[in-house]
Amino acid sequence: MTEILVQVGAEENVPPASRVVEHPAWPVLKDAVERIRPWQSKDGSIDFDAEGAPERAVAEDAVRRVAGAVEELSPLLPHDRAYHEALVKDLGRWADGGFQVPDFLDSLLAFQPAANRADGLQHLVVFPMYTQNGNPDRNLEAVVLRMVWPDWLAELERTRYDNPLFCGITFEDFTA
Repeated sequence: MTEILVQVGAEENVPPASRVVEHPAWPVLKDAVERIRPWQSKDGSIDFDAEGAPERAVAEDAVRRVAGAVEELSPLLPHDRAYHEALVKDLGRWADGGFQVPDFLDSLLAFQPAANRADGLQHLVVFPMYTQNGNPDRNLEAVVLRMVWPDWLAELERTRYDNPLFCGITFEDFTA
């Protein structure tokens, strides 16, 4: 679908030519995540006995839609393949475990954006988190971000400010 270019003499991927947010699976993913969020308790679990809670099969279908969209988008982001594979497994474990407090540790450990800091490189991330806007609830979120790593910054990090985990990013799109 999208051709990935490899830099001459380098092993790192150059950013995909198309934007993840322009792919038809991105709005499907956002919609499924937005559908799940109101069902979640403050700790991220889903209490099927709570008022307004869906049938378990409805929640399972929404999680399948999230996982399916991630699998459809993942080929655009081969540098995040291990993360996306772990994410799909974490989503499945969450559903299979009855939607208890979500544990996405495996996928969080697999997400390593600092391993390939190429300017313009996109990442798709989905996990339960607290947002920085003061919301105390742990909600499922979906985010597409783009690495900001111009040559001058790479040179500065390489020669004067060694911080191998620093990532400059810009948000392409995200759930509400």
